[in-house]
Amino acid sequence: MAEIDTTNVTNTTPETDPQTVDTNEANTTATETAELAKLRAELARQKQALDKATSEAASMKKQLRAKQSEEEIAAEEKRLADEARDKELAELRKRFAQAENSKKLMGFIGDEATANTVAEYLYGAEDVDAAITALNKAWQAREKALKAEFVKIPGPGVGGSEGASITLEQLDAMGYRERAAFAREHPAEYNTLMGRS
Repeated sequence: MAEIDTTNVTNTTPETDPQTVDTNEANTTATETAELAKLRAELARQKQALDKATSEAASMKKQLRAKQSEEEIAAEEKRLADEARDKELAELRKRFAQAENSKKLMGFIGDEATANTVAEYLYGAEDVDAAITALNKAWQAREKALKAEFVKIPGPGVGGSEGASITLEQLDAMGYRERAAFAREHPAEYNTLMGRS
């Protein structure tokens, strides 16, 4: 087997010489300056290439315009104007349709912002009027069902809200003294239960 050297090695840090530190900083600064100069040169080269490409594109456009006849130029301008007009007309039609649908929806929704949102969602649907009619019918059916449920809820009794409410069977099950006390405390309800009102 190989022998292992067991001598102690001590780490010593060299003393820093101020002149060495200045030289290291000068080398770092010189390196950064060189890199900065390279980057600036590359940027200038890319800018020059971009300028050249832009001027070539402009000259090609001028050459194309020169080759086109006046009729072709007029036709191109008319096409661009027609496209702009058609786009504006489509936008106005959309806004008008949404406003009309929103007005129809306001009748049963009641909130303008919600009606506008629903009208936006419905825009472009195959049959918007049928959708609004179906929504209105569903809304009215729900409203009728709620009213029918509301009618089933008994109204508050006459007087305070602490009034006792009992049935005729409960009254019949009471003893004489309880019945007399109930009649004294709640005469209107007692008379109603007995059929005297």
